[in-house]
Amino acid sequence: MPRKKRDFRKNSYYHIYNRGNNKAIVFRDSDDKRIFLDLLYKYNRYYKIKIKAYCVMDNHFHLLIKTGVCPSKLSLLMQRFMTAYCIYINKKYKRVGHVFQGRYNAKLIKSQEGFDRLVKYILENPVKAGFVRSAGDYKWTRVCP
Repeated sequence: MPRKKRDFRKNSYYHIYNRGNNKAIVFRDSDDKRIFLDLLYKYNRYYKIKIKAYCVMDNHFHLLIKTGVCPSKLSLLMQRFMTAYCIYINKKYKRVGHVFQGRYNAKLIKSQEGFDRLVKYILENPVKAGFVRSAGDYKWTRVCP
């Protein structure tokens, strides 16, 4: 059965997130996190989606993304970049199968309050996990202009 097509709205903000299959660690070291972000930005140069914030933890990630005038590009970006990352992980760790727990999740951010709450949530994620004391101290979290 084919997947249901996602209908993203143009010029809208989305919280995109996913975690490792069976809640497993996906990002085992700094190289894994760096490659994940490198691939995200590599494919984003083509699709031109605005990345407003991100957080890459050990077993999951969060992205705050704004679609443009062609919102279907978000699906294409996620498909290409997530596939490339999964190929990298499977090759590096000599494994097969799913890396992430199903398809990524995407939630529409409907208000400025929701936007602000999500930015705070993304920044505080590594603090709540005990990785750092202050949100600004975690290398793999960023709010973009």
